[in-house]
Amino acid sequence: MRLRSTGRFARLSAALAVFALLFGVAACTEESEVVLEVTAIDAEASPTLAPTLVPTAVPTQTSPTPAPTPSPTIEAAVPATPDPTVEPTPTPDRSAQEFLDSLAGEFHFELAEEFEFLAEISAEWNPDGQISIAVVLPDETLHGYEATESRISASAVKPMWAAAALEAAGLEAVRSQAYSALILSDNLAGGRLIDLAGGVDAVNAWTRNVARLSDTRLEAWRFQDPNRVASSFNPENPLGNRTTMADLALFFARLYKRDLLDPDENAALQQWLLDTSHSLNSPRDLDGVLLDRLPLEVAETSLHKAGWLRPNCCPAEYRQMIDAGIIVLPDDSWYALAILSSRGEFYDLTNQWVSLAACRIYAFIAEDPDLECVREHDGVHDPEIWPEAGTGG
Repeated sequence: MRLRSTGRFARLSAALAVFALLFGVAACTEESEVVLEVTAIDAEASPTLAPTLVPTAVPTQTSPTPAPTPSPTIEAAVPATPDPTVEPTPTPDRSAQEFLDSLAGEFHFELAEEFEFLAEISAEWNPDGQISIAVVLPDETLHGYEATESRISASAVKPMWAAAALEAAGLEAVRSQAYSALILSDNLAGGRLIDLAGGVDAVNAWTRNVARLSDTRLEAWRFQDPNRVASSFNPENPLGNRTTMADLALFFARLYKRDLLDPDENAALQQWLLDTSHSLNSPRDLDGVLLDRLPLEVAETSLHKAGWLRPNCCPAEYRQMIDAGIIVLPDDSWYALAILSSRGEFYDLTNQWVSLAACRIYAFIAEDPDLECVREHDGVHDPEIWPEAGTGG
């Protein structure tokens, strides 16, 4: 696989527009109402002010049909929750403005071209796949590829539920569920976070009014409670749990800037998200995709939450990997990143692509041309990793 595109800026400068400043908003999510067999932990199941975005001139992908909410078949035991060590966000070595100034020049055009190159790789590996990418800088400028397309949110929005629960119920009440919900991605614990927040409607109100996100919505999360649904839930025409990569990246940016919660609650939530997996221990791992190819010192200081619908959970049209978080550069400057790949026939290549995309975007923003993002077996489907993939089942 080629590592870099050639004649990048000359080819795209006439076609790509510069993204405008985004001070937008968003809302929360999961799937809808067909019965899909999933386990309590493995099923990763998504409106108000709209962000101002001048998108790049890149191919438009069709949004997937809103997906149904799976019904669990197994209740996983929720392990005891260790208390996280709460650490405040470090003080940057340089100001946000200095970091933004360092990205002047042709940054907008060149990053847009990098997105297009990553889309080409995705099309080669998974021709039926759909992708979305959002990068949000400290001033909330958004750069993206299909960044505002509505997607199934899966468990990538559980940090929003935790934030809403923290504001409604306080740190001690949330602490008992946080490890299982955010680090193990347990769906029963995720439902308890929704309950602590005051229910589905309360989560949506917090997402819309406090997080200021316009395109994220939680419709239903029925794990252990079939009545945990929005007041507007319509089983005949369910909307599903939805989000956008723009909303996810904006949420993480506002969380990292301490805009959403009081200091103790903010520090606790950031620490839980820092305690998530920073790498993949095997090809079947799912919860460290975003950070797996980043330099070790970067991965260890970055925070994220993944969400997935894997082959033995869902039909091919619902399979996906989302991972979103804050990438902290070696000098403590940062950016928010959200990446999705969905509907691909080969789930191992879906996850490889998300990991590769995160690495290449980091190398571009950090100006680290020596970082090796490509791995030996990239782009080669291994049916032994996810034997269910490619069957349409």
